[in-house]
Amino acid sequence: MKKNVGIALMTLALASLLLPAQIPLPGTSPLTEQGDLAAQMVEGINQYLLRATAESVAKRPAAPDRERLKKIIGAIDPRVPGVSVTLKGTTSTAALVAKGHGYNVYAASWPVLEGITAEGLLFQPDRAPVARVVAIPDADWSPEMLAGLETGVEPTAQFARRLAENGCQLLVPVLINRADTWSGIPGIRMTNQPHREWIYRMSFEVGRHIIGYEVQKILAAVDWFKQENSTHTAPIGVTGYGEGGLLALYSAALDPRIQAVAVSGYF
Repeated sequence: MKKNVGIALMTLALASLLLPAQIPLPGTSPLTEQGDLAAQMVEGINQYLLRATAESVAKRPAAPDRERLKKIIGAIDPRVPGVSVTLKGTTSTAALVAKGHGYNVYAASWPVLEGITAEGLLFQPDRAPVARVVAIPDADWSPEMLAGLETGVEPTAQFARRLAENGCQLLVPVLINRADTWSGIPGIRMTNQPHREWIYRMSFEVGRHIIGYEVQKILAAVDWFKQENSTHTAPIGVTGYGEGGLLALYSAALDPRIQAVAVSGYF
C-alpha cells in the first residue's frame, strides 16, 4: 500500500514538471508589485476617498442632502426668530457663576422652538471674541464639567474652558442625559427607560427625534452668534464629544454658517 502511494506521488510530481507555464486571463497581467501590498491598498483607498471628497464639493449645492437629513432627524420645525440669550439671574441667585482667566461664565437660556428653550452656560470673554463656538458635552456631562466647575471631566478634556481661555465666546447647552429620574408620569407610573429613550419613543410617533431637537438647540445658538456678528465678526464653530460629537457633526452638515467643526469620541 505504501509503495502504491509513493508511486502516485512521484507521478504527480513528474506531471507538474511537464505542465506548461500558466497563461494569464485575458485583460490581466502577472502581479509583480513588491513591498507591503496591504499598506499599498489602504493608501490607494485613502487617495480615492480624498479625491472623491474634493470632487463632491462642486456637486453639493444641487443636492437635496441637507433637506433629507433634516427630515431623517426631525429637525424640520421653524426656529424662533430673533434669538436672544437671557442670563438666568434672580434676586437670590446671581447669573454669574464663575470667573476664569480672561472670561466670565453665566447661567443662560435661549429660545429654540415654540415651547422649547435651551439652557446652559455662556462663556463671555473680557475682550472681543476671536471665535464664537457652541461646545457640546457628552449626554452625561454637564456644562459645568466642561467649565471645570464640577468634577467628572479631566482638565485636559475641559474643552469649553480651554477655548474660553483662548479668547472664544461659547454657549454650552445642557443635553438630555441617560438617567431615568423623570421617565414617566409622577403619581401614576414611572419607568426605567433612560431620558433619551423616553423622549425618542414619543418623538418618533410624530416624525421627530431627540437628535433633531438637540440639533435645533445648537442651530438656535448659531442664530444668536450670527446676530452678534453684526457688531463684531468672528468665525462660528461647533465642537463636541460623544453624543455632543454626533450633534456637532449633524449641525455642521445642516448649516453652512458653521465654518469649523471638531468631532471627538463619536467616530
